[in-house]
Amino acid sequence: MAKNYFNAEQEDALKELINVSFGLSASLIGDMLDSHARLHVPEISRIDIQNLDATIIETLENEEEFYITKQRFLGSFNGEVLFIFNSYSAYSFCRLLLKQEENIEESDVKSSILELTNIITSACIGKFCEIINGETIFKVPSIEKREISQMDKYEKIVGYENVIVIKTALDIERENILGHMFILLNNEMLENLKTTIDKL
Repeated sequence: MAKNYFNAEQEDALKELINVSFGLSASLIGDMLDSHARLHVPEISRIDIQNLDATIIETLENEEEFYITKQRFLGSFNGEVLFIFNSYSAYSFCRLLLKQEENIEESDVKSSILELTNIITSACIGKFCEIINGETIFKVPSIEKREISQMDKYEKIVGYENVIVIKTALDIERENILGHMFILLNNEMLENLKTTIDKL
């Protein structure tokens, strides 16, 4: 059973921090696409790391495959960020970025999603570092396409106990691009974040 849950005040403060970082991200994404963009934060929760795969499957509902990006961040605030996109959302964003409907290669989709998640990760983790007066560096992100039916065969992520789950929708030109952000932290980092939030 998890022991490190956010109380109501901590959750509100965390949501506000993420809203600020998402506002910056949306502005950058809008400039990149030459279109108005808005990121919504409908819900934030925390799960134990052993429930990550089950949560991914649940959030994807009836999807058979999905894209997953990973990016480590190291320093005074360290952990890892994952993003999950179904195929529809991944291809929709790629079409908007490339401004074309046809002849889209798999490599185009992956590079587009990496560009999107890199913007959001940098803004969000950067905001967390700002409030703890810390510094972090980002490792090179990776992306792969996975099948739900093969979930038990993929390499498990180790070194963390906690996952902050952030479900977000990116509104661009009436496109509803749904992404799921997972911030992986160990117990020390989570407690450090909670303590800092309490002081705000």
